[in-house]
Amino acid sequence: MKARARTLVVALALSAIAVAIGLVAYFADPTAAPFYVSRVGDYVLHQNALENPGAFGLQNVPDRAQPSDALALILLDDPSAHGDPAIGLPPFPYPRSVYGTLLARLHKAGAKLVVFDINFLENSVEPAQDAAFAAGMRVMPTVLSYDITTAGEGQIGESPAAPDLKPAAVALGYTTIDLPGGYFIGQPPVITTGAGGTHARERLTSLSAAAVERFTGKPLRDVPLYGGAMIFLPLHVRQTQTAAGTADRGIPIAQHESIRDAMSVPVADLATLVKGRIVVIGATAEGLGDFAPTSDDGHFPGVFAHARMIDQLLTRTFVTAAPPWLDVLLIVALPFLIGLALANFRPLAGALVSLAATVVYVEIAVAVYAYRLFWLDLIHVAGAMLLATLLVGLYRTVTENSQRRMVTEMFGMHVSPAIVSEILKTEDPRDALHLQGNRVKATIFYSDIRGFTAMSETMTPEEIYGQLNEYFDAMCDVIFRYGGYVDKFIGDCIMAVYSAPFQTPDDPVKAVRAAIEQQILIGELSKKWRAQGKRAFTVGMGINTGDVVMGNLGATSRMNYTVIGDNVNIAARLYNVAKGGEIVISQATYDEVRDLVDVVEMEPVMVKGKAEPLRVYNVAGLKGSAPSTP
Repeated sequence: MKARARTLVVALALSAIAVAIGLVAYFADPTAAPFYVSRVGDYVLHQNALENPGAFGLQNVPDRAQPSDALALILLDDPSAHGDPAIGLPPFPYPRSVYGTLLARLHKAGAKLVVFDINFLENSVEPAQDAAFAAGMRVMPTVLSYDITTAGEGQIGESPAAPDLKPAAVALGYTTIDLPGGYFIGQPPVITTGAGGTHARERLTSLSAAAVERFTGKPLRDVPLYGGAMIFLPLHVRQTQTAAGTADRGIPIAQHESIRDAMSVPVADLATLVKGRIVVIGATAEGLGDFAPTSDDGHFPGVFAHARMIDQLLTRTFVTAAPPWLDVLLIVALPFLIGLALANFRPLAGALVSLAATVVYVEIAVAVYAYRLFWLDLIHVAGAMLLATLLVGLYRTVTENSQRRMVTEMFGMHVSPAIVSEILKTEDPRDALHLQGNRVKATIFYSDIRGFTAMSETMTPEEIYGQLNEYFDAMCDVIFRYGGYVDKFIGDCIMAVYSAPFQTPDDPVKAVRAAIEQQILIGELSKKWRAQGKRAFTVGMGINTGDVVMGNLGATSRMNYTVIGDNVNIAARLYNVAKGGEIVISQATYDEVRDLVDVVEMEPVMVKGKAEPLRVYNVAGLKGSAPSTP
């Protein structure tokens, strides 16, 4: 239990590190943090997932890129910027009377509102040009754009529309956008200035908000904000390659026409595009540089962005960010659950469970965004989960490998591979081994070759080692098959324990059966050795059952897993009593196997430290069969 508690504490500590890293990244300044570690990166990742729902197995995701029936676009594209003398359109920048003429045509075509995403911040050098533009605005309701800046101490600075044009506009809207992390992710629909400064207590509306309020005749209400801004839901921009090799953007947000065509087509044809709609006029010409980096393609005309936000406000298609407390709760809770799972499962199973949980969370976050436009944090939650999986998994792997090495080194040469495998299956092998010493009931086995010293005097060292190793291999194989543990080799003597480290009620039966089989095998080996011209030998065996202390014994630099106690000494005394071919068992062992074997009671033997002699028995063989010991 101590090891499990230690694993749990370490796992939770490592999970806490993953949580801390996730929280730091979550609250990091997007302008300073690496892109895919910031909230902006999380927003872009959600958008990319929304544009490829099939990659996440999502079906029937709502199509939020359908053209808006309330919008029309008239674009200052490259051909329009170059001008067209045939229709009297000069190159850009146009005289402002051109806009007055355009507004008059739009009024005749039945447009309801015109919105300029082109700034006119100063009066023209020719007052007649401004007068012509203003005259067009008086017949065609028009929203003009302007810039704002954030001055010191949070005060707002304005670059307003030209004084000669401003009175003719029905509304003004700012177009300035922030790019945290280098991406356009949203814009405040309304800003209320502070109490001080030149523009104190003003209500400033964005171009999209001003357009919608004027179009609907109602103030904006209940717009979900993130960081004070309405989150921008990008379009799915289609890009094709023209013969000239330039990118041609197809915009699903609304039907559109160029300024050049809007100035030349019959008004009746223009009416099919603009009648009853908001007409947004803005630049897409490459040379004018009016682009906003968005998650769609990184080079997005600003007029499309404003048209999209107008569409979002009209259709009330909003992205709602999860409250920070919910994101923080997920960043904290899920990695700790990962840590708990990894602490209570084996490393591989825990890692698989943790990875599966992370995948499930990613699927949920993407699905919630795709179907409900609810922005649950993805990068920081999933990142913290993966980091917790990595840290705790590495810790468990390193510690388990260390334990495996310890068990293999300690037991690999002493017990069967099946027992080693069984030890390694336990939650903590060290607990399974009772390394600090534990009192258990065990059966102790000793065997010794009779006359080995005299026999070895007539053999070369190579012959001795070869024959001993063959003998030991055969004996250990039998011991392992019966679940025994080979404690040590003492010269030509074998000491084994039934069973270490796991005791079973039939350990004495296993020990006696193994001893009988060993004696039979020794007889077979002796026949083979004689046929090979080698010396044969017999073996005396002793077996005793009783309580012993089992565990690690030795110095800190050299430990040995063994058993100690009076019952070990009794077993050692019995194998010394046994003659070659005999299996001598104690009264305690006989009491456990009396229904299994036939025995011959021998003369009691004295054991050091015992006042009374011990009754001992020579095993003749299994009941109902011929004597099986030589």
